Amino acid sequence: MQINLIGTGAMYTAYNSACTLIDNKIIVDMPNGTVKQMLKKRLPVENIDIILITHMHGDHTADIPFFLKYIFNYKKRNTPINIIGPIGTKSKIKDLFDSYNFENGAEIERFFNIHFIEILENEFKINEYNIKSYLMLHGEEKPALGYIIDNKLGVTGDSGLCEGIETIFKKSTVIIADSSSKTGDMCHMGINDLIYLSNKYNKKIFCTHLLDTTRRELIENVHQNIIVKDDFYVSEI
Repeated sequence: MQINLIGTGAMYTAYNSACTLIDNKIIVDMPNGTVKQMLKKRLPVENIDIILITHMHGDHTADIPFFLKYIFNYKKRNTPINIIGPIGTKSKIKDLFDSYNFENGAEIERFFNIHFIEILENEFKINEYNIKSYLMLHGEEKPALGYIIDNKLGVTGDSGLCEGIETIFKKSTVIIADSSSKTGDMCHMGINDLIYLSNKYNKKIFCTHLLDTTRRELIENVHQNIIVKDDFYVSEI
C-alpha cells in the first residue's frame, strides 16, 4: 500500500489542509485546493475511485464539487465514484453544489456517476479494499469518523483522544493522526496525546492537521515513532 500525504497542515497554514491519497485510488478528505495541487504534481486525479470523508467541515470537503466536475466533465469518466462519509454526507455535498452555483445540488446524481454511502461505525468491502469506520470526538461536529484500511493504515481525521482513536491505534500498523496543537482537547489531539499513544502502542505515526507552531516543536524535539513530513511525502507500508 502506498500513501501520499497530499496535505499535512491545518486550515490557516502555508501547507495544504489534511488530505491523504492511498494507492492513487482512495482519497481521505478533499479540502480546498486539492485538485489543483494534485495536478501540479501530475498525480492521476482521475484514478480516484473512493472518497472517504471524516467529517463535513469545509477544510475537509470543499474541493469535492471541483473534483467531480473535473473528472466527469473534463476527463469524461464513465465509471462511478464512491463517496463514503458520516450520516448527512449526501445532503451536505448537494448543498455545496448549490452554494457554488454549479449544477443543481438535488440532481447531482443525474449529472455525475456517483454512489453515496453514509455510515457510522461499520465494516465493509468496496472494490478491493476492506474498510472499517469508527466514531471520533470532534467537539460539536457529530458524527465524525476515523478509518482503518486493509487492517494496515489508520486515519483518525480530526479528533480529540477518545475510544475510537485507541481502537485505530490497536488495530493498525501505521496511523495518520491529527496532530494539531501542543496540548489536546475535545476537538483535536496534541503532542501530549501523540506521545501517550506512541508509548502505549509503539506504532508509526504520521502527523497531519499540523499548526505551524506544532510542526516546529515536533521537528525540534524528536519523539520516537512520531513522524513529521512535508506535503506530498510518499511512503510504502
